[in-house]
Amino acid sequence: MVSTRSSKSTDIVTLDKDSPIRVHYLAEGAANVVFQIWSERSILTKDDDFGQPGTRTADGILKIDQRLRGKLLRLRKDLPSVAPVFDSHRHFEEEIEPLFPAGSLVEQLLCKATPGFVAKANRELRALEAAGSRSRKRQGVYLAEDEPYATAITSMLWDDQHASCEFKPKWLAQSPSAPPGSMRCRTCALRSMRQIKDRRPPQPGDYCPLTLLTDDEETLSLSLDSILSGSRGAPLNILGFILQLRPYFHHNPLVKLLRDLQVQKDPRGIFKADPSSLDFMTAMTLRDCTMFLKIPNREDDGEAQLEVRLGDLDLKTPDGNKAAYWRDTERQLIEEGWYTATETTKTENHGFPCWLSRGG
Repeated sequence: MVSTRSSKSTDIVTLDKDSPIRVHYLAEGAANVVFQIWSERSILTKDDDFGQPGTRTADGILKIDQRLRGKLLRLRKDLPSVAPVFDSHRHFEEEIEPLFPAGSLVEQLLCKATPGFVAKANRELRALEAAGSRSRKRQGVYLAEDEPYATAITSMLWDDQHASCEFKPKWLAQSPSAPPGSMRCRTCALRSMRQIKDRRPPQPGDYCPLTLLTDDEETLSLSLDSILSGSRGAPLNILGFILQLRPYFHHNPLVKLLRDLQVQKDPRGIFKADPSSLDFMTAMTLRDCTMFLKIPNREDDGEAQLEVRLGDLDLKTPDGNKAAYWRDTERQLIEEGWYTATETTKTENHGFPCWLSRGG
């Protein structure tokens, strides 16, 4: 029921339809679905649910591999634009992990997943759809049952001592293709275009990524307020959390390192770069990662510590017409004036103002 092999060691967790766990839907993005890992009896809360593979608890229940402790399970969707899990995991180990200090990234454990196990997870997705509990825009797309791998990832969910928050830092530096004198960064330009073309009003959580690197405390506080307000499962004590996070963004090098790596891996832009090159794919991966934060509920709690990790670092390939999409998007942003704020279709409110429009 549990066999062993891995890209880094000889051990690998294998999940099949008879594994002593069930999965509970947590969230999903365009490429993956994330599940909580439950025991056959209840959500995992007891140490005796874990043990060596194949052993049993006192009441005869097969134990869950202890390497899954504190993990969530991520399964790949059946889409041509999504890289195979093994390829993405190998890229993470060989190209992403060495770029960052230890403890900066959501850890990944490569697992085997049989078609029968993935089919069980797909049945949960279909049940959610039938109950009206799955986002309409995600419906009709399911997990790849012919994908032999999955990844178990560090859980950054809230606990008794922490609130949790997540957001995408996006493009922390201007696009190399942007026109001189641009008034919007790449993220703000794209958001403005979508607000008009898709009739999308400003959203909670909208912010300018460039403000995460500013020394201006008021501007940084406004961005953090927007991020916290728009995050799934947003914490209630927003002002207290801003006071904890502001020193982190001022002094911790992780955000600056992420920006520098985005620039280093793609100094030329989509029109001049080879989108199938390892550096360019890495740059696009870093531009679409997620920052996860576990924030102490109380600033004076001496035991709870702020924990920040980058995740969702799945390989972004040009497959599935992605390269053409990237080029077409950049061309629209340039030719239609979204970078320079000279677009022909105007609106009074583009939401959170870009730092470039304020002289940043």
